[in-house]
Amino acid sequence: MTVQTPLRRVADFQFVNSFTQRLVPEPSSRGEPLKRPSAPIPASHVPRQVKGAHFSFVEPDRCPDPVLISVSKPAAELLGLDLNAVLADPKESGEFLGLVSGNKVPQNTNPWSMCYGGHQFGSWAGQLGDGRAISIGEVVNARGERWEMQLKGAGLTPYSRFADGYAVLRSSIREYLCSEAMYHLGCPTTRALALVGSSRPVRRETIEKGAIVTRMAPSWVRFGNFEIFFSRGDEENLRKLADFVIETHFPEIANDEHKYANWLAAVVSRTAKTVATWQANGFCHGVLNTDNMSILGLTLDYGPFQFLDVYDPNYVCNHSDHEGRYAFNSQPGIGLWNLARLASAVSPLFAEAGNNTQVQHVLTELVEKYGPILEKEYSAIMRLKLGLQTSKDDDLDTLVYPLLGKLADARADYTQFWRSLSFDFRLSDPSHPRPHAAHLQEWYTLYTDRLTSELDASTDLAQADKERHQKMKRVNPKYILRNHLAQEVIDQAEKGDYSGVNDLLKVLQRPFEDGTPDEEARWAGPVPSWARGLKCSCSS
Repeated sequence: MTVQTPLRRVADFQFVNSFTQRLVPEPSSRGEPLKRPSAPIPASHVPRQVKGAHFSFVEPDRCPDPVLISVSKPAAELLGLDLNAVLADPKESGEFLGLVSGNKVPQNTNPWSMCYGGHQFGSWAGQLGDGRAISIGEVVNARGERWEMQLKGAGLTPYSRFADGYAVLRSSIREYLCSEAMYHLGCPTTRALALVGSSRPVRRETIEKGAIVTRMAPSWVRFGNFEIFFSRGDEENLRKLADFVIETHFPEIANDEHKYANWLAAVVSRTAKTVATWQANGFCHGVLNTDNMSILGLTLDYGPFQFLDVYDPNYVCNHSDHEGRYAFNSQPGIGLWNLARLASAVSPLFAEAGNNTQVQHVLTELVEKYGPILEKEYSAIMRLKLGLQTSKDDDLDTLVYPLLGKLADARADYTQFWRSLSFDFRLSDPSHPRPHAAHLQEWYTLYTDRLTSELDASTDLAQADKERHQKMKRVNPKYILRNHLAQEVIDQAEKGDYSGVNDLLKVLQRPFEDGTPDEEARWAGPVPSWARGLKCSCSS
């Protein structure tokens, strides 16, 4: 395995491209994984059904008049890239822009797009695939971490179906900012390296400005990658994909006797823990189709997502979701449903378990571990948000769920409530104003009893408050990516002013800090009346 050493230039990237080295390319897009083709492959931009292959080699379209809108320094560091040195050097800055716009892909890599299918809104949708995402290469950093860079919005691929392969500025800003915001909140997620604007006109409901997001993940493999081979009865490529994923991303179980069962159990666990972070942070994904579910348990494909403003357990953030399938409180159940689809897709790998009935029994047992894992993880996070030092089996039933019910009744702002609880609830001063005291009077009595049960009679309550508040502020964010904040910086960016994108990114990268008075006023205030109920659709 080639390990990336610290580098100062794009030309220093040493690509490994394990996905394309190990798996099966589409015959009509033959190429070498670590070498650019000598001539364009016209078929790479023709949408079609791709069978018997895991991917197609695809060349990004040329991006007209690219502008580097924003770069995430923490994401760049994951690649071993000295971002300050690169951007300070005109030549190297140009090389970097060439990379993240797709206009100058290095010669030692060959970009590709994946084939996968998926269940969309509960129904099998057939072949989907990377319709506007093109992976430009995978590197391994000095810590041995794999990072696959992917351009979203770089043009047609064999999987574009009836679309154009491009992305618009508004949706690209949202994905760029939320990818980084989720990481800094502690949610497992794909990352975003750079945001590039262009002069390309892109037609959606109207003509909009085009853009490209350079995304990063250890792997972009989804549940749908396995579903497409299962749906076609292609067990050979299903097994090749599973073996690749296990050996590359779950090497600790690669030699296990029951490696497929242990791998599925690991995916179940990772998915459960990720969904728990969504529920704790008030995050609505919006489009939890199986093609949007990461095999590594990462949050990916940020479309019509939203962080809750007022706490509404039945909130639906995607205004295209007319049935409310992906409502906030439905996300845990949808995660389980999607895992059941994955289990079904990989069932041919479990032939050693016996007949079909026995295989289904094994798969059901594995998937049913999801609920207890999610509840355990969610309980642990909520105890931290409450500032508890100990755990009790009934904490969810006696403290958390009653609190959430009261917050729903009060239509309390979810994030602001938790942040306020982190310094406005004081055992040492019961007269100090508490958030939503009128609705929570009885609950505060329960909370007081629970906190004091962890203290002894000699405890200095003021000091206990101070220590608890410090811990709570480290898990209850002040800054989140609210829809109206995203819309404000989008409106600015569409007029050519990108300062808002970068200013918002700065606070999202330190969500638990208080920030300056100006930052607090601009990014942490109440939701304005015009923005209440602001939603997005899948159109991007």
